[in-house]
Amino acid sequence: MKNIILFTAFALSTILAKDNTALIKVDGMVCNYSCSGKVSSIVQNINGVKECSVDFEKGIATVVYDDKKIEEKDIVEGLITNTQYKAVLLDNNKTTPTVGKI
Repeated sequence: MKNIILFTAFALSTILAKDNTALIKVDGMVCNYSCSGKVSSIVQNINGVKECSVDFEKGIATVVYDDKKIEEKDIVEGLITNTQYKAVLLDNNKTTPTVGKI
């Protein structure tokens, strides 16, 4: 019985945990290889981030994260704090900033 309860609790927590996607406009990258790589590396090392890909041409980082562990604003703040780049959160349906200016 104890095992059934533990399995059920684990299954529910897995089902209820949601992955979300944030689009972050990153300004200040000057090269495709090292700048994009730095942004990706910094963001992927933030607890709760599962994946990060950077489109250098558009200057947008696409971040998949666990909303139970971290919020979008914390990802943006972590990127700003750990790099020299400016970053703002974009609306997922648009490519315009929803917070602040670049």
